[in-house]
Amino acid sequence: MGDQRVIINLDPMDPVVLAKDTGRTVIVGVADPAEAARAVPGLLADGVESIELCGGFGPLAAVPVVEAVAGRVPVGLALFGMESLTSVAAYKARAEAGEPMTAAFIIIVPGTDPQADREVREHEGGRALFVAVPEESAAPEVAADLLASEGIELIELYGGFTPAGAARVIEAVDAKIPVGLAAHT
Repeated sequence: MGDQRVIINLDPMDPVVLAKDTGRTVIVGVADPAEAARAVPGLLADGVESIELCGGFGPLAAVPVVEAVAGRVPVGLALFGMESLTSVAAYKARAEAGEPMTAAFIIIVPGTDPQADREVREHEGGRALFVAVPEESAAPEVAADLLASEGIELIELYGGFTPAGAARVIEAVDAKIPVGLAAHT
């Protein structure tokens, strides 16, 4: 099998596996950033080639994971641009107030079909949709559909999206919701 990637979500949940012959992405949920750092030795022993952290971590909470990795694999962190700051702050405030939220994680996994290769997970904070796309160019249509059909309130992009690809997703949702992009160390 190709690339082995782990995305760590800051909401405890059962793992989600998106896999094809070209690679495997596993999304795991943790209760707090310290738990993510403690998981690093096991992830590396399992052959993980990159780790991406959800936007809930932020740079301060990502540091223990980056330190635990010690340069052995790239670490990505979902970050949001200026166009998303107001809406991401509103999302955060609503989530902290206990309002259930719906977020989408769009992940590039070559060879996938976004209609078939998706998982929905209910968790304490609401719903998370994990959708695999075969390439970056498929994401804008998927994002627009998720906004219209699922009422998503935030998108995070993983698996190698470029800033240009993220810009096309932001345009596809008309900047109505925050869109974060995993940037790597």
